[in-house]
Amino acid sequence: MAARIVRAVLLVSLASLLTLAIPATATAGMSEAQAVEKVTQLNRKALDAYAKQDWETARALLKEALELCASAGLDKHVIRARTHIHFGAVAITGFHQREVGLKQFRKALEVQPDIKLTKTIVTPELQDAFEEAVLAGGGGGGDKTAGGDDKSGGDKTAEGGEEGGEGEEPTPKPPKRPLPKRPGADEEEKDEYKGQKGVFFIAVTGGSGVGLIKGAGELDPVAHKLDAPGFALAQTAQVSPEVGFFISPDLLISAQIRIQYVGGLNGKPPRPVAGVASPCGADNFCTPGNGAVAGFAKLTMLLGDGPMHFTIGGQIGGGNIRHALEFPEDKTCLSGPTGTSQSCVDTLAGGPFLIGPTAGLFYELGSSADFVLAVNTALGVPHFTFNFDFAAGIGFRI
Repeated sequence: MAARIVRAVLLVSLASLLTLAIPATATAGMSEAQAVEKVTQLNRKALDAYAKQDWETARALLKEALELCASAGLDKHVIRARTHIHFGAVAITGFHQREVGLKQFRKALEVQPDIKLTKTIVTPELQDAFEEAVLAGGGGGGDKTAGGDDKSGGDKTAEGGEEGGEGEEPTPKPPKRPLPKRPGADEEEKDEYKGQKGVFFIAVTGGSGVGLIKGAGELDPVAHKLDAPGFALAQTAQVSPEVGFFISPDLLISAQIRIQYVGGLNGKPPRPVAGVASPCGADNFCTPGNGAVAGFAKLTMLLGDGPMHFTIGGQIGGGNIRHALEFPEDKTCLSGPTGTSQSCVDTLAGGPFLIGPTAGLFYELGSSADFVLAVNTALGVPHFTFNFDFAAGIGFRI
């Protein structure tokens, strides 16, 4: 009888030794690269379980991965840090064990201080906990909270012991509290939009305009009069250089000059006045003004967080905006001093006080260049106009 008992004890002991020796032998036979690949595969399977909210499977796979890291000598390898990140996410999201998750995050930071949360699992709750772990400076170097990282072979909180495991109610999640931000704590991933950082702005836009105008024509104030506002073109084009600076990341103050050229005009000889020489030069041929200059102070707000920003703002300034208007009832105009008769095309000038709202679009073309679309309006007094300029161009934020 005693011999049978001794043999039974020996058999049990031998079985126990084999149970312990077989995994160790398998791990010992792995190269570091093979161990890293195995741990990587376990992490991938754990993330699949995480996505399905199969928290128990995810935790078991990550515990196995950490045990493999310990037995394969991967204590300082980045794959171990990544496994701790995933373990912490499972603890917080799946089991509401915030303190366990914080310890896991701190252990990840001990191995890899610059590690970030895995992009596919980021939530405000996890980001909040991770930042708290970062602010703690990666403390808790002696904690034995990670499955397989404790020489005792287990993790009481991960396996269902002291801090709310499988057999107990989960530990209630403590209320969130605002945390101080350390420099760089909110640094975005490299592939995320960062935005332009320049302070100074230089741009050139060009286009044309339309608007309402009334008053007397510049070529013939007597024959060419509009007593009520009429629609006219601010032809042919204008160009507008602009310089400014950003008083905040999304608020631009700038100065712009509007230089206008008006084409398609004609002229006529002046009305003769006894004893007065021709006011139109040696060729005795009068033409209306075909250019105008105005200057504006502008305030522009950029809306939106991506590379495309809608803009709204306002401008105030002085100068003139000219509109060309045909007067078909007056056919005394000529295309030139020796040209043929045709309907008169005269200009009416609005201003010199100009003010109005603006709108448009900025699209960032890299770190400093911008494609600019603009709609700039100007109400002119005492010579009435209400003009809309439509312009496009290029700007640089430096």
